[in-house]
Amino acid sequence: MSLEHLDSKTQEELETKYMTVEVSEEAKNSDMTLPNLETMPPIKLVALDMDGTTLREDKTFSERLIKVVHKIQEMGVTVAICTGRAPESIQGFAKTLGLDKGHGYCVCFNGGSLINLDDINQDLEVSYLAAQDIIDLEAAARRADCVIHAYSTRRFLLTESNIIFTEMEIASSMQPFEFIDFPDGLNKEEKAYKVIAVGDEDKLDRMRESLPADFEERFTIARTHPNFLEFMIKGCNKGTTLAKLCKILNITLDNVAAFGDAENDIEMVAEAGVGVAVGNAMPKLKAVAKYHTFNYLDDGVACYLEKLFKLPPQL
Repeated sequence: MSLEHLDSKTQEELETKYMTVEVSEEAKNSDMTLPNLETMPPIKLVALDMDGTTLREDKTFSERLIKVVHKIQEMGVTVAICTGRAPESIQGFAKTLGLDKGHGYCVCFNGGSLINLDDINQDLEVSYLAAQDIIDLEAAARRADCVIHAYSTRRFLLTESNIIFTEMEIASSMQPFEFIDFPDGLNKEEKAYKVIAVGDEDKLDRMRESLPADFEERFTIARTHPNFLEFMIKGCNKGTTLAKLCKILNITLDNVAAFGDAENDIEMVAEAGVGVAVGNAMPKLKAVAKYHTFNYLDDGVACYLEKLFKLPPQL
């Protein structure tokens, strides 16, 4: 398949096929736990992860969630999308949730960028990997027979291989791409919001186990999908960038409710006043979450927000 021009139908098919999150029998029977609604600080910001948390298998939001999000915004609550995705790929989702009306924010690239949806090309906050970081990560991936995708701050997807995971990334990111012959083909001034190592699940397992000792000190590392291992500069994650958004809004993390499912949601969920793991969340996230809700296929986030804001079921 040529990657230069993926039509919208192909994008949708690839994204649905490869970004579906499996729900175990245990997750199907998950319960909801809530804070004390009478004594908790007021929630002024709701932070929503997308894949595996709010998006359904067909990559749409449920009508129930859409209604709840519109309702809480009418109540004066700010809603932010917090995702590993690029800004270009979340515009349609943001519009569906009503976040494109002058008060919408998005934490993108797992915290690498904070944007206001009024101008997605302008980073309000940015954290990035340098060219040498990208080169070192590509070498580590290659040793494990994996490849990398680097999300350049120029808003290009840099890749070295036309494999099925590349097609998936291009479909979901909606960014232009450049094929790079690593390491010599990489511009020494290049910067990237994040790098994803992609490959078979067992190969990524081996890659993570064999990473150089200093990588834990240099990078934030998160498994976000069986076929994705993601790297940001150390200290960059959804939680730190969400804290920067709180400063802009003149609130604290105690005023935040955050929802997630994967390792890239750990800091955000752990630090929020109401940090919630959906029933299908990865074990590492469930371990740090103060609260829990139903799995994403059972509208866990919508159900939780109804309880949190004392709304009738938005059916």
